Amino acid sequence: MRTYWSAHGLAARGHEVHVVTNAKEAHSPFRMYMRTEDWTRCEAAYGAGSVTLHWTDPVDRSQHYIPMASPFVTKLAAIVARAHSHRPFDVIYSHYLEPYGVAGHLAAQMTGLPHVVRMAGSDAGRLWHHPQLEALYDHVLRSAEVVVSVGAVAERAIARGVAPERITAGGGFVIPENLFTSEGPELDLPALRSEIAQDPDFAGLLWGEFAADRPYFGVYGKLGERKGSFALLAVMHRLKEAGLEVGLVALAHGSPSVQKSFRARATELGLADRVLQIPFLPHWRVPEFLRGCLAVCCLEQDFPIGFHSPIIPREVLMSGTCLVGSTEVIRKLPSFAQLPHGYGCIAIEDANDVALLTERLAAIVKEPETAAAIGARGRKFAREVQRGMPFLEKLEHILESAAARQRVSPSATRRSAEDAAAPVGSDRFPLTHLVADAIAEIGGNRPDNMNLVSPEQTSDLIWARQVLDAIERGTVSGATSVRSLARAVQIEIAIAMAEDEADKTNSTEISDPLFRLHLERWAMKEGTLAGLVPVRNPQLRIVEFDYDVSQFLGAQTVAAFPAVATPHASYIVAFECSENERREPLLVDELTARILRLSDGTRTTSEIVGKLSQEIETSTIEDNITWIENLFLLGLVSLQDTRVDSVVAALASADRRIGNVDLGQSGPGR
Repeated sequence: MRTYWSAHGLAARGHEVHVVTNAKEAHSPFRMYMRTEDWTRCEAAYGAGSVTLHWTDPVDRSQHYIPMASPFVTKLAAIVARAHSHRPFDVIYSHYLEPYGVAGHLAAQMTGLPHVVRMAGSDAGRLWHHPQLEALYDHVLRSAEVVVSVGAVAERAIARGVAPERITAGGGFVIPENLFTSEGPELDLPALRSEIAQDPDFAGLLWGEFAADRPYFGVYGKLGERKGSFALLAVMHRLKEAGLEVGLVALAHGSPSVQKSFRARATELGLADRVLQIPFLPHWRVPEFLRGCLAVCCLEQDFPIGFHSPIIPREVLMSGTCLVGSTEVIRKLPSFAQLPHGYGCIAIEDANDVALLTERLAAIVKEPETAAAIGARGRKFAREVQRGMPFLEKLEHILESAAARQRVSPSATRRSAEDAAAPVGSDRFPLTHLVADAIAEIGGNRPDNMNLVSPEQTSDLIWARQVLDAIERGTVSGATSVRSLARAVQIEIAIAMAEDEADKTNSTEISDPLFRLHLERWAMKEGTLAGLVPVRNPQLRIVEFDYDVSQFLGAQTVAAFPAVATPHASYIVAFECSENERREPLLVDELTARILRLSDGTRTTSEIVGKLSQEIETSTIEDNITWIENLFLLGLVSLQDTRVDSVVAALASADRRIGNVDLGQSGPGR
């Protein structure tokens, strides 16, 4: 899937791409059902760019040897070398170590071309750890011009001898939005069933009597216990017993033993008339399948490879179909906190909890319009997630750099041991660091000034106050306004104090960001936001200033500080700051600050909006409701359908207001 879109995407950008593949040798059940028009789509011309395929020949008597296996590595490497002799390539790119990484390495040795190797999930997490495989894989990685990897996999590559400067991040994967849409044709299951039944190579992959004459759930990918496949069958049985008319279409398969067990269990539960299993289809037909589903289940749980990040949930979301996912899967999505359960997805805490899963799938069957609303919100999330995500541009840069034997910028997620050990607090005071450097430079060689920039100095709240003390003692002079220097430090002290205060929040008040929609019903219906009660995140604090702090934020030098700060109220939202994680403070406007202060759990959204319309004339009711929804998605408020008994006064009293700097007084909070 990724290979197809990468190849055609690069070709569309003007590159000549040759794909050498053994895909036609894939055996049942993992081979795709391809029509004539599907085979035609494999190759294409895009003006100056093109995609050309080179297929390995299926095993026949001419390839026979003992013990018999298809010589994939040999065939792939030899095809590359032969194709290169006819039309020279610039670089070899392999994705997945076995057999492609090994074959790519051999081809690179034969042709003298640079080799870019990329790992996926199971090869890095399982194959690479096999004692009879890892030595060769280590050699392949050490020999590569570039290794595309991040995180723990990149760290292991370094430990196995790969030069750190040869490792780079590969960017994300952008799902084609023109195909994965909520609008378009749905898969004609009766017609597909008729086609497949007449094909002897695929008829065995068709199973079940479900006629698609009623709504159905979908599942696709691999079958297995860790995929929630058998728990889902138990749920389907309960739904049938409850009299709910719903089916299950599985664009999913597993090993022969799993396949046999899945079908046997479905038969045992009397679900043959409720289940239809179909062969895998090419990626461009998957949206047709997704659009026809009432909801799609992605129930992977306890997956042994922790860094595995499945694409399937994003495809479901992008298609505008309601996603029912295990929390394990959902938490692997980028920015998953902006996809709350009951709003943009249905999250299942334990995929093996048949009772809970039955309850939530039954609700979807009974309220398909709510499921559709969840799907629409999920699609909005999915589109936003991949907006600006580097994909083809990043891959193109990697391959062009490798072809020129030039170093690619190192992985942004691979940190040195020193960086990894750095405390979160070290990046809380960028402005104060600028001021400390200025004090050391223009304040003379006084020991107390020089100590502020000592490498042994810890960048914490105590240190920031020492910097402010140095300013107040009048030890600084120069072109930059002393008051401006003090304000810059004071801003960061106020934020740090608010973060520390938020960190003391009672753990019972803290809500899981995935489950911050608290409703008596199973999910949020469309058009009900006005009646819900926003409750401010207990782990945030509002810091109010009576001057414009935006003029200071992001400054790279003290010369960029304003000599005179513009006098008007400005607001920063600060979040709790643990030792291992820090959410960057947010600069917000007056409207947002007012909404957060009104979100004490005693008012509904409509009541808050009504109060705002009286106070802030420039905002409209519709805009304010939309903005409260946005604050919910950003995790600044949660939503519930009941009011709290008393005002959350502690939060409001903990907010801070920072006024003018008086150099005759001590710093804030001392």
